[in-house]
Amino acid sequence: MILYHGTTHDFTTIDVTRGKPFKDFGKGFYATEVYEHARNLALRNRDIELRRLARRSISRKVIPWLYTFELDEIKLNNLNVKRFDDANKEWVQFIVLNRTNETPQHDYDVVIGATANDVTSRTAQLYMAGEFGEIDSDEAINFFLRRIHPEHLPCQFFFGTQRAANLLVFKERSVLQ
Repeated sequence: MILYHGTTHDFTTIDVTRGKPFKDFGKGFYATEVYEHARNLALRNRDIELRRLARRSISRKVIPWLYTFELDEIKLNNLNVKRFDDANKEWVQFIVLNRTNETPQHDYDVVIGATANDVTSRTAQLYMAGEFGEIDSDEAINFFLRRIHPEHLPCQFFFGTQRAANLLVFKERSVLQ
């Protein structure tokens, strides 16, 4: 299987401890099977970084990188893997738990499931504020799911342990324009 990672960071080895907290599946390393999704993330992160630098009157080049890795799925059988086949109630509860806690909220080596995008992020904020009804109620979760159109969300792979990330075999990296 081929996986992609879009970023503004140039690296030679994956270090899961360098991931940002408050992400869908927690702090770790993320990749996707969808080239365009990884590409768009790298370009979006470049634009965000450039805006931050401009606010501080700093002029510096920010390079968007696209990394390509190969993963032997058979090797996942030796790890603790959580797979969300659908964006459903369990998925909503899982991403909300991870997005609201800085420390790990699970012990999975790998989590595979839908990516919560910008629309999902805003919707999650409204959900957590109780705007759709009582948090964890079927009514609120169903409203959340209808609003984010989960059928259009690309799949992401989360590597939460170094042991899991070490299964990714680097193939290439390129600078995006």
